[in-house]
Amino acid sequence: MASYLETHYTRDEYSVTAYPQRLCDHIVDHYIQPHFGNVVDKEILDVGSGKGNHLVAFARRGLTAYGLDKLKEGIEALCQFDIRECDLERDAFPFESDSLDIVFSKSVIEHVENADNFLSETNRVLKPGGLAILMCPDWGTQGHMYWDDYTHVKPWTRKGLQNALKIHGYDNVESKLFRQLPLLWKFPMLEKVADVLALAPESWKWKDKEESDFREWIRFSKEKMLLATAVK
Repeated sequence: MASYLETHYTRDEYSVTAYPQRLCDHIVDHYIQPHFGNVVDKEILDVGSGKGNHLVAFARRGLTAYGLDKLKEGIEALCQFDIRECDLERDAFPFESDSLDIVFSKSVIEHVENADNFLSETNRVLKPGGLAILMCPDWGTQGHMYWDDYTHVKPWTRKGLQNALKIHGYDNVESKLFRQLPLLWKFPMLEKVADVLALAPESWKWKDKEESDFREWIRFSKEKMLLATAVK
């Protein structure tokens, strides 16, 4: 019998082959499971949950997923999820202290001016031994086009994100560069191919003059993300 998720999340952006699901599978397999072992009884908060792609993806893996965002997305199919509203820069996160196993956030912290509130609240709601997983664009490889997204307010470097997490009381902090190319996660030896493609002219990333249609391998070989993990 098909599950609720399989029945309701058939659009491309929520599908099992879409990038959000593949990313969350990678996060579960390489970070969450090695830290906790069994994930079925674990609760994860997606800070800046947006359309809920990651909520769906983590729920498929057996995690209990909660969302947090400034405004709830009005998507009827997400009605089964507990998605709460919060100003990430000013408000306390609407969860009890020491209540969650994992806090995950992708491409959010660079939109937050008051990162201290974001990071301190992330720490507060985690249980002792809980895991924070934060992703954001890398200033070192995206600085030349960082402000193309006018909603970006704060750039982050690998060392800067690492130090911010340490200052906010985390242990076992690791911050690394990460390419959004799932084939590299399975075959790391292909990083050398990506290193070569990263040398291509900037214009080669795009298939059109409006820079709306891109060549995935060239773009994401050049534009790296930061992926930081830390334990409370």
